Amino acid sequence: MVANSEFTQSSDTILIDRLHRVFAAQQKSFVEDGEPDLKTRKDRISRVIALAIKYADRITEATHADYGSRDPELGKALDVVGLIDGLKADRSATSGFMRGERRASAFPLGLLGGRSRVHYEPLGVIGNISPWNFPINLSLSMLGAAFGAGNRVILKPSDQTPLTSHAIAEAVAEYFDDVELAAFAGGLDLAVEFPKLPFDHLMFTGSPALARIVCAEAAKNLTPVTLELGGKSPVIVSRTADLAESARRIMWGKCLNGGQVCLAPDYGFIPAGSESAFIEAADKVVREMFPTMVDNDQYVNFVNERHYERVLGYIDDARGKGAQIIEVNPASERFPSDARKMPITFVLNATDDMLISREEIFGPVFLIRTYTAFSDAIDYINARPKPLALYYFGEDDKEWQTALTKTSSGGAVRNDVVVHYMQHQLPFGGVGNSGTGRYHGIEGFKRFSNARGVYEQSNTAAKALRMALNFPMKSLHRKVIKAKIR
Repeated sequence: MVANSEFTQSSDTILIDRLHRVFAAQQKSFVEDGEPDLKTRKDRISRVIALAIKYADRITEATHADYGSRDPELGKALDVVGLIDGLKADRSATSGFMRGERRASAFPLGLLGGRSRVHYEPLGVIGNISPWNFPINLSLSMLGAAFGAGNRVILKPSDQTPLTSHAIAEAVAEYFDDVELAAFAGGLDLAVEFPKLPFDHLMFTGSPALARIVCAEAAKNLTPVTLELGGKSPVIVSRTADLAESARRIMWGKCLNGGQVCLAPDYGFIPAGSESAFIEAADKVVREMFPTMVDNDQYVNFVNERHYERVLGYIDDARGKGAQIIEVNPASERFPSDARKMPITFVLNATDDMLISREEIFGPVFLIRTYTAFSDAIDYINARPKPLALYYFGEDDKEWQTALTKTSSGGAVRNDVVVHYMQHQLPFGGVGNSGTGRYHGIEGFKRFSNARGVYEQSNTAAKALRMALNFPMKSLHRKVIKAKIR
């Protein structure tokens, strides 16, 4: 492999110059080499798996250093295990995806030898702007689909986790030539420049606010985009649900990575009168998972001061406007501000004018609402932007079908949270404000492919077609047309 040491430079000017050179080299190589064969595609995916295994310790330790408190072993569970499983699934499925699809030909051409099919050809050079919350997984997981579809890729890991991004860039440089895959670990100037390139496709994972900026730049080149965003993913707990078990599964998803998960349950609808029982059950679960929090690296802190202060601001705003704030602090610890941690916090009696009711929380805070009629929860969800996920806990099939058919979300899960992301054959993505486009499985392969319609004509079918339409038009043609449009 041709390793490039320029990623060690701190100057974005140097990186931006290299970015343009690598982009041009990938474009040139893609055109000259043509579509890669199956062996090449699987080899590239295999090298991503190999680098993830070799660099797992180094990258997760770098993420721990970036955060200040994120257990590297937890990092492997969150970032690496699912990544490798997904890449292996993509590698196994690539040969089947490459076969394309047969399609019916218009009558009577199909009967006379005409053949229609879809050939999935690679798009070319794909850019991926990935976030800080799962920096390894969300940088590399899309490579299974992108490489399986035959593309070249340039990665831009987050500047919010610089040590992790540099480790990813070093791993990529060891295993790949720049014309196949390159990674750029830089700052704000590089981030601004990246979406300006005329990629054949651009993937972005992050907030809707940043997505608007990325899309504005991509639109200048008519670059198609895949947006994996977030939003306020709701939970509905049915009266038929096991309240204690529901609380256990919801708190697992809320505490995962310190709540900094795009799929984390943001707020929940609890049957009126059951909110105290739910909080009591949730309190017990949190105490079991995290007897202590401040010095516990498995209770992940906020990635930086800005996000810590942002969520503190939501809580202060809610408290000041009359909300009830309940903290779960098992060891009755003092949470110093420089630790960038806070207890698991429940917010009740929130009103729509509160920031926490409008903004995605992205932290260890859970907003609790109550409902009397199930339809009230559905109406509330539908009156707001479409979320990335919807979660339902309960045994009422009619309620579950109502939740599925009367709302819209990127994905939906019954009796758990977050775990649909781990089902690699399911398409993953958002809708509306929570994103556009899907990856994972066949949908990922198709997302990074051009579905090229191919028709192969036979002599017999060609003659039949000319009988129906030719120039100059004759009486036979007019009779055929008249018969068709009766």
